[in-house]
Amino acid sequence: EDVLPEKDLDTSQDHCERADLVLCLGTSLRIEPAGSLPTYAKQYVIVNLQQTPKDEGASLIIRAPVDDVMTKLMDRLGICNWENGDGDDGHPYPIERTWKQP
Repeated sequence: EDVLPEKDLDTSQDHCERADLVLCLGTSLRIEPAGSLPTYAKQYVIVNLQQTPKDEGASLIIRAPVDDVMTKLMDRLGICNWENGDGDDGHPYPIERTWKQP
């Protein structure tokens, strides 16, 4: 178990409860209370090479390296050259956060 500031934990839990989907990328989900946060979402997906204690409740489990899964996901989303730079400045990671807090 690992202590998290109560305000941060409450905020994280609130976001998970409102989420349609949570992606759990490369984590064992064993450190509590953070490891249980994805279970508050409507659905969660686990991408991890090893089994986790939260596997049973996951909507999808992918046993593969996170880098490989994310590269394929980005390709499917039409962001084909994201590692090589799609941005005007040639930055290797041109994706920026577009989510706005409700």
